[in-house]
Amino acid sequence: MSNIKILDGGFGAQLSTHVGAKIDGDPLWTSRFLATNPDAVYATHLDFLRAGADIIETNTYQASVSSLMKHLSINEEESVKLLYKAVNLAKKAVNDYTKEISENDEIENKNPIIAGSCGPYGASLHDGSEYNGAYGKNTPRETMIQWHKSRIDALVDAGIELLALETIPCYQEAELLVDLLKEYPNVKAWLSFSCKRNSQNIVDGSNFQEVATRCYKMASPGQIIAVGVNCLAPKDVSPLLKGIHKEELIPLIAYPNSGEIYSPTEGWIKDESCPVFESFIAEWLEVGVQYIGGCCRMYAENIKSIRREINTLKQK
Repeated sequence: MSNIKILDGGFGAQLSTHVGAKIDGDPLWTSRFLATNPDAVYATHLDFLRAGADIIETNTYQASVSSLMKHLSINEEESVKLLYKAVNLAKKAVNDYTKEISENDEIENKNPIIAGSCGPYGASLHDGSEYNGAYGKNTPRETMIQWHKSRIDALVDAGIELLALETIPCYQEAELLVDLLKEYPNVKAWLSFSCKRNSQNIVDGSNFQEVATRCYKMASPGQIIAVGVNCLAPKDVSPLLKGIHKEELIPLIAYPNSGEIYSPTEGWIKDESCPVFESFIAEWLEVGVQYIGGCCRMYAENIKSIRREINTLKQK
């Protein structure tokens, strides 16, 4: 259990504590604030570091070169510079945090690292297709590759050595990302999927364990540090991950949301039947999860609670 790494939480949730502007529903989501309020982006990173995160993600989930150009009315060079800025804000937060804790021997996340957040192609379409993965069947492979490559190039050039390939809803996109990753031999990544509720499948209908195992085996040895799931209810994590180690031990990652359900018309709706997040952590560790964090509606305080629960379990 000593090798468990704690991720940050929902960037939009924590960012909302620093800004008064609307976040959900924006075509750029939180990445708009790279241009409009970079101080709030920096403060959000710092919140998660102070909460105990070993790994923080750049504020680039819904940022791509083309989407930044379109929705901010900027050119390609300016768009790439904003992606660099996202990396530099995360680096500044890490540097300032490590100085802040340098004389505190009780701090556990003394050497936090940064992962470049890369959300799915479908999130750029703004038609809800990232929730069903249907675009995987009819989008040319080269179109998706070039879309991802322009962002990954910028993140890697800015100094990122770990990528979060996350919330992937279709097997076609997952496989092309694994292939694309081979062009960056010095970069590692995790691959996490968007999955159906109460199901064994990712949202395009493909079996999660089959796709995740295939992608892990396709990758260059050691390049994928974990496969798993994110942005689903905590109660749906274990059924998806249990039994995945049929042939070999595969490192796993899980960073669910709060268990609330998002409605485009009503916003986030609390699911009163969902037990508290921390009550699931022991079983996640039991099935082999090595990276644990939070996604939508998971604040810095929640990350603090995750670390506290893991430390309690270590002592048993």
